[in-house]
Amino acid sequence: MKIALLHKYFDEEKLESVKSEMSVLGAPTIKAVWLEHLDLFAALEGCHRIRAAEELGLDVIIDEVEYSEDTIELNEFGDIALISDICDGAAHAKIMEVSQG
Repeated sequence: MKIALLHKYFDEEKLESVKSEMSVLGAPTIKAVWLEHLDLFAALEGCHRIRAAEELGLDVIIDEVEYSEDTIELNEFGDIALISDICDGAAHAKIMEVSQG
């Protein structure tokens, strides 16, 4: 499955920490929108978890969210954005091929 990583923030230390957690917890569940015109999912969260899953050989479980003008909370700090605004950048995002569970 192809998935676009729409969150631009990346930290190698955080990735290592997430990998340690996921080696115990298993496959991550990621909120994502199916974009048929691009033939991929657009990840609304979890870019470090997706990278960690790929490195650990774990599946990614998709919690599918509909493309809409609704808002979604982006992080633990309460930042919010429109789902449509996030997804509209998918064609220019980093795209990964991962196993889907």
